[in-house]
Amino acid sequence: MKDFLKDNTQVREDILNQKLFFDLKEASALRGIHLKAFRSDVDVDGFDIIIDNNDDLLLKCQVKSRFDATTAYFDIHRVMLKPNHYVFAEFEFTAPVGCPSDYRGVIQIDGDVVENKIVTRYYYLDIYLLRAMELGIFKLTTQSQTKAEEILKDLRYGPIKSKEKISILQSLFFPVKDVQALLAIMGFHSEHHINLSYNILEVSKLVSGTTEKKYEKLVDRIPDMKGHWVYINEELEKLIHPSNRLTKVELNNNYFDRPPLQI
Repeated sequence: MKDFLKDNTQVREDILNQKLFFDLKEASALRGIHLKAFRSDVDVDGFDIIIDNNDDLLLKCQVKSRFDATTAYFDIHRVMLKPNHYVFAEFEFTAPVGCPSDYRGVIQIDGDVVENKIVTRYYYLDIYLLRAMELGIFKLTTQSQTKAEEILKDLRYGPIKSKEKISILQSLFFPVKDVQALLAIMGFHSEHHINLSYNILEVSKLVSGTTEKKYEKLVDRIPDMKGHWVYINEELEKLIHPSNRLTKVELNNNYFDRPPLQI
């Protein structure tokens, strides 16, 4: 079966996507939640699936997969990694043009065959995780911050058409430990009661100067950043796959002494 799936991309992707749907719905059902997942048969505006929890979140995702973990880069629709147009300034985008009116993200699936059964590992990336890496809140690799800075600079000033693509290094995708962790990092209800996007957004506001509260000096923002900063690292550490390592970065009082972001 392994050779068959390696040689038949369409069959492989269909099976992996169906397994993703089942895993997400099963994990939600365990918590008494009816999660809806829809697949787009047409490549519309960059997304492949829509995930809806019938409550407070609808997420559009592009899905990428690989077999035997051999793909180092993925071509992602640019719009999938841009912020909602209501918060473009908080992410230091100069204008809302090209930003979606909804929430987007990218799910990456690693597939393999073990003892004649298909097994999967899941990864996730969105504007919030990219921004957190750009700001230096955490690292997945030694290149995380530099690569995130390059990608966001490109997204801020590059092509604005939704179907334009950007090449993303696979090592920037966050490796979740299980499906409950995948639900959590996407912002859905799970056994992990967290709100990563809110805390990352709050740090982003403080760095970008888009908070309602005004500060006399940059260093005065540090105390208000610390709680969110620590929370993000603590919660991500709970979600990461045990075979991977999260490097937590300490927030120091000289944070704003660093060179400004190249945006």
